[in-house]
Amino acid sequence: MQRVGKITFLLVLGLAMTIALNAADEPQVLAITHAAVIDPATGSLRTDQTVVIAGGRIQRVVPSPNYQPEKGARIIEARGKFLIPGLWDMHVHIAGISADPNWSKKVILPLLIAHGITGVRDMGGDLSVLRSWKHEIETGKLLGPRILAGGPMIVPSGKKTPEQWPITNLDEARAAVHELKGQGADFIKIISVPSREIFFAIAEEANKEKIPFVGHVPVAVTASEASNAGMRSIEHIVYSNLALDCSAKENELRDALLEARRKRDQSAPGRILAEAVSTYSPEKAAALWAKFKKNGTWVTPTLVAIEEQTPQAATPEEQASDPRLEFVPASLRKEWDPRDPKNRASEEDQKWWTDQFANDKKLTRDMHKAGVSLLAGSDSLDRFVFPGFALHQELAILNQQGLTPPEALRTATSDAAKFLGREGEFGTIESGAHADLVLLDENPLQKISKTTKIFAVVREGIYLDRATLDQLLSQAKAAAKAASPK
Repeated sequence: MQRVGKITFLLVLGLAMTIALNAADEPQVLAITHAAVIDPATGSLRTDQTVVIAGGRIQRVVPSPNYQPEKGARIIEARGKFLIPGLWDMHVHIAGISADPNWSKKVILPLLIAHGITGVRDMGGDLSVLRSWKHEIETGKLLGPRILAGGPMIVPSGKKTPEQWPITNLDEARAAVHELKGQGADFIKIISVPSREIFFAIAEEANKEKIPFVGHVPVAVTASEASNAGMRSIEHIVYSNLALDCSAKENELRDALLEARRKRDQSAPGRILAEAVSTYSPEKAAALWAKFKKNGTWVTPTLVAIEEQTPQAATPEEQASDPRLEFVPASLRKEWDPRDPKNRASEEDQKWWTDQFANDKKLTRDMHKAGVSLLAGSDSLDRFVFPGFALHQELAILNQQGLTPPEALRTATSDAAKFLGREGEFGTIESGAHADLVLLDENPLQKISKTTKIFAVVREGIYLDRATLDQLLSQAKAAAKAASPK
């Protein structure tokens, strides 16, 4: 290990140990008093409340005038502050794909906590690494968010790696579901499969094993069929080809897309999906949204990840000077560098991304109006999709698409808990819930961007003040700088 790497590792280890020791010395009771407590599920706000925490759980919430401090309790004065449940990013990649576990543990985990993200759903990565981190976090040896992980993603071809699991036949499909559940995966993530039969074999096996399956809708399967088969959440709008399902020429275009993929015609899919967007049918879309609502199928739009591929997001010069690049190792910055012609999309591709982003926003608006359940997810570490920062961007974009600030906040709090079947445990500030909280300087019910005004974070009852959060950010920068090139 290089000298700078050793120094950074020691700094990181020192901070982690300090937080762990502080946790061990934490008073038996923590009371956040005189706070305005926000309930995302109802969009309501209760002023001048005291939240009493012990053993990592919320013990009670009482009006501050009625609170009698317990002996030895640590009192946090939160007058003028707003308390929300900890945020969940429901679509990340933190160990694998672009996130090398050699540095991501020391960079991404602190970044997430510093941005008030106390829970994540990892949508494809090294399951052994993620389970190891999860154990360290749960036993208090590592500071990080709660982690739900699917492990390697189901793909139709290629080499088996910690990030992907290729499936070529029905037996492999069923075996993959069984083995992934046995390895501790929380769900099965599908990218694509070679045939309709294999998709439905995965669905049948997952339902039998009582493990959720989620992901992209393959071209060979309609979104309606995926919903009927029990797909718990559909990830992305463009990558799940929802424009096809909403097209008046769906059958013709789906057949053309399947034929193009059989012929490995790389130029056809973009043109076909663009035609799907231009032949949008409101009637077909409405029928699909009704199906999602009836079946309880959730959608994670990941709009920020698509926006960052468009030229409207930022100029190459602006991207190259983005201060958030300090949290990205040199090897990844090189891959992203927009000044390098090979990293820059053609004008045709830029137009395609722009059109798809516009369509993704339109379909998100339509789904929301129709009552389809949405989740907030960033898809970090896609290109220029920065962990922590990006979830707040996603909330702002959802707000722009017609979700009110309370509704946008809900997608990363109470609705995330509802999706996970953990209502009453997460996404709420009530007796018995886990004490994962974010204390804000300003009211996010009035403007969703106020979720970035973080005064403190509480993670499983451990209070992390602004100075500690700033230390975490400094730690992440130092670790990114020290990361060795691949």
